[in-house]
Amino acid sequence: MEIDMKFVADRVEEDPAVSELVTRLEAAADRELTAGTVTLRWGREQIAVVKRAAALLGVPYQTYLKQVVFRQALDDIQRAETALAR
Repeated sequence: MEIDMKFVADRVEEDPAVSELVTRLEAAADRELTAGTVTLRWGREQIAVVKRAAALLGVPYQTYLKQVVFRQALDDIQRAETALAR
């Protein structure tokens, strides 16, 4: 799924349909997983980059990480399914 993003000043305008989908699926996942936890071990520079990107979008960095990973997973699944269908 291609995502249309437009830079507006120091913020990014996201496709409302994608944003709504991520929010809805994230809420469903939160309901299903009462104690789901993921631990990532990253260097300070990597964390700083993620926090900076999240700040530019105006979201907490953990929310940003969940959204980015989820979108990437959907894209990876779609690409794999397309490749397998050939």
